[in-house]
Amino acid sequence: MPQLDSTKKVHIIVHGQRNLADPVKEKLASAGFKKENMVMASLDRAGQAGEYMAMLWPPVAATEIAVSQITGQAEAGKGRGMGAWASVATKQVMRLPLR
Repeated sequence: MPQLDSTKKVHIIVHGQRNLADPVKEKLASAGFKKENMVMASLDRAGQAGEYMAMLWPPVAATEIAVSQITGQAEAGKGRGMGAWASVATKQVMRLPLR
């Protein structure tokens, strides 16, 4: 498992499945992230370089949590995601089973 910076925020994306927010937080905490640094992601504002993004995957029938570190701004037209997250570049650091 890669070394994590537990002082950084973790933006959690649950694709509208709010009932899975607490289980995701528990899994992230068991992987070394601090609960006080976990926030629900917003379409209006993306995270900053060095922070993390944890996303349920696949979106509709999630079986795991894909955790990525935000590396900066994506090249024009190369971003993935919705809203403000479309302009963020990331590097996957781990995958955790949801259950």
